Amino acid sequence: MRAAGYYRPLTSDARSEQVAVSAIDRYCREGFHTLTRVVGPGDPPLRDTDQYGALVAYLEGLGRGEALVVIPGPRHLSDTLDGLVERLVELDRVGGEVRCTDPDLPDPLQNGLESLPFAGRPPVQNRRVRESLMSKAARGEVLGRTPYGYVADIDGTYKVEKSEAELVRRLFGLYAGETFSGETGESDNDPGIELPATGPGLRRIAGIFNGEGLRTRSGRPWTPVTLSGMLRNRVYTGSYVRYGMRIAGNHDRIVERDAFNRAQVIMASRSPVRKKRVLIPYLLSGIARCWSCGQGMHGLERNRRWTRVDGSTATRSYRYYACPSRSAGVVEEEPGEEESHPGWREADLDRATLDALRAEPVESLRASFSPATSDTGNDDLRAAEHQFMESVRAVASGRGSVSDLATPLDELKTTRNMSESDRADEGGDLTFEDAIGAFDTAGPAELHAAIASFVDRVIVHADRVEPVYRTGLSE
Repeated sequence: MRAAGYYRPLTSDARSEQVAVSAIDRYCREGFHTLTRVVGPGDPPLRDTDQYGALVAYLEGLGRGEALVVIPGPRHLSDTLDGLVERLVELDRVGGEVRCTDPDLPDPLQNGLESLPFAGRPPVQNRRVRESLMSKAARGEVLGRTPYGYVADIDGTYKVEKSEAELVRRLFGLYAGETFSGETGESDNDPGIELPATGPGLRRIAGIFNGEGLRTRSGRPWTPVTLSGMLRNRVYTGSYVRYGMRIAGNHDRIVERDAFNRAQVIMASRSPVRKKRVLIPYLLSGIARCWSCGQGMHGLERNRRWTRVDGSTATRSYRYYACPSRSAGVVEEEPGEEESHPGWREADLDRATLDALRAEPVESLRASFSPATSDTGNDDLRAAEHQFMESVRAVASGRGSVSDLATPLDELKTTRNMSESDRADEGGDLTFEDAIGAFDTAGPAELHAAIASFVDRVIVHADRVEPVYRTGLSE
């Protein structure tokens, strides 16, 4: 496999650079990887961000963008666990699969958990669990959930599940402009479906599957994100990749390698150049709660893309609040009942909450006014940090992929930004008059602090909001 080395100076000793380069070279030789480039600090040394940017640019310039990124250890990417995850997510997006030269800890997440601090806390020691997982990986055994199309055999290895494998083959065939039925690979066009030369997009394929009543293993409708993950999963070619172990022909393949490679080429040709995300905090983060289960409403962002009559394309982002139980499909409502786990557009829920506050008499609001202390912000931050760590541990143990860490990482960043804004506002001694005035003129951070000074939480129903005030009004 094609590989790119990456290291940064961790000490002032010039010999440490030679040791890093030698470790990268040895790892590639022993693993039969083709080392095409080593990205180092340069002379004169580049800043860390510039050096890392050179690595990302190199990977993006590889066309299909598939390469192994070999590092001596996780500290060469970041000094903190969350910083490591941020870079692993970005490198995964541009096609870089990261591995450490340490033979005992080749997986960067496992290595980072044992060697990098997070939120001021020391690294987690978990060697016994890691050694057990590494032993299973060396034998090519199932770790975590089995991919769609396979089940775990009695000996712990992958076994083809025939009905699911048929859909997997059909997915790859549709995406490449053909359809396949059964296990024979015979061409069979779906009646009434006109396919372009390179096949329909993932959104349309999901619509085809859902329109036929097909569902995922958990009973949910198919989505473009789920299908994209399947198209990128090398497990369908019979390859096993876990914890630095790469075993070709580990199990029966569902998809031929040529079909898999064609799907990668098509995905790369259709992938847009994405702008770096700017995280915008949600106004009611840590305040809005579901009326049914009491969980905090999560802020979600969805992008929509469409083609105009003149052939040009347009995109638009939509932001929502949704109860976590809603996305998990925990409860289905009976006809006529209130929706158990509501979802609102961000602008509508923000507006409804502000309208409810404005409707209260000024003297009543004055009685409930109590500038929020840092405890609420700290609770939200601790919850976000806990969720982040749980997600990292899950992926490090084989349950999920690096791309699954993008959402908890974004939520951690947003919560940190909100907490910092809250602390800044507290330092400014928020007054009642400032809080009232913020309803009409303040930015999101100041407005969040103003709302929190009046309400403990906002109970969100399907069609209304119910502020729970700090004192007086809720009694």
